[in-house]
Amino acid sequence: MRKMTATYPARWLASLALLVLAATGAGCGGGDDPSPPRDGALTIYSSLPRQGILARAAGAVAAGQRLALADARGRAGGRAVRLVELDSAGGEDGPWDPDAIEENARRAGEDQSAIAYLGELDLGGSAVSVPVTNAEGLLQVTPGDGLPSLTRTAPSGGEPPVRYYPEGRRNFIRVVPHAGLQAQALVAWARERGARSIAIVRDESVFGRELAEWLLDLAERARLPAETERISAEIDDHEAVARDVAERRPGAVLLTALAGRDTDLTVAALRRVLPAAPLLATSAVAPDPPDGVDFLDPRLPAREYGAAAGRILRRLERAAGAPVGPAALYGYEAMRLVLDAVDRAGARPGDRAAVLRAAAGPRPVDDVLGRYFLAPDGDVSTSAFGAYRSERGRVRALGVRSAEAGGTRPPP
Repeated sequence: MRKMTATYPARWLASLALLVLAATGAGCGGGDDPSPPRDGALTIYSSLPRQGILARAAGAVAAGQRLALADARGRAGGRAVRLVELDSAGGEDGPWDPDAIEENARRAGEDQSAIAYLGELDLGGSAVSVPVTNAEGLLQVTPGDGLPSLTRTAPSGGEPPVRYYPEGRRNFIRVVPHAGLQAQALVAWARERGARSIAIVRDESVFGRELAEWLLDLAERARLPAETERISAEIDDHEAVARDVAERRPGAVLLTALAGRDTDLTVAALRRVLPAAPLLATSAVAPDPPDGVDFLDPRLPAREYGAAAGRILRRLERAAGAPVGPAALYGYEAMRLVLDAVDRAGARPGDRAAVLRAAAGPRPVDDVLGRYFLAPDGDVSTSAFGAYRSERGRVRALGVRSAEAGGTRPPP
């Protein structure tokens, strides 16, 4: 697979044309690998899927990243900064390709001008890139990957996050809550819907497996009987999966599988055999949710963000001539964290270790996503998720759920 690459010099980033490209994703065309900068510029790499189920969200995230750099006039720490965008797509169906991600991270790590890596977008791809960037001492900020094991151990124990950090020091920051909090909110949601037992349906993805483990642990702690059923593309019998789940008569079904054909068919089969049971899903289905599910997503309904976020979304919308989703805010925030760290590195803006120290928590952050606390492990203090319902091919916002407080706050 030929890699798609786009490079944005600082002077061009500040132009109006950038905003149009940022909003539409049109700036991400194919091209030869860019040569190292000769003007002392620093480089930020971005790894996003340009096709497949995450492509639409990736376009919004890329728009936010470019706009944040443009708003900084393409500079940080007194140095010019360029953005190099790389493709992490796994084809038309898969969310990302592990080989592409590893290559992206390795390329960024080996570029002596690189000061940070923005990736991955979602669903566990960072498990591939973090060990590579960590070995190179390169700051990595994800705009959307909530895979819990990157920062913490499951409630029942298991392998700790240290396996992702061969150099010992953490280099990973995310701007979304870790998805273990999603699991917590889903269990609370199921209990609120009257469930006295649950069935967990997962797939073979790293995200699906990991979230299923968290749900089992949390259900046990809540004294909520739970069993797991697996969707497998190799066993093309979704009716059998649904029948196995129905035999247990669960009060609710919790889905951790990724969006796609097998998940759609399994959900349809579950709806036939368990028409009254709530079907609740993680953000893994958010890119293309099947009908008949309620799901959580770290990206809140657009009205839930503050005035600064609203201005950014309106600027992008005017440039694109169409709405740009809240995912753009997380791209903007990830870029802002990097640029702020370079500024805070003082006299050593090109020193990776200095930038890592400047980026690391504990510290408060107050930017486009509002006020939150950045912990030393790279997690943020926020624990709110958008709650959505998918029916008849449309998605409707139900409000916001908090992992701590439980309950759904309706949208304004």
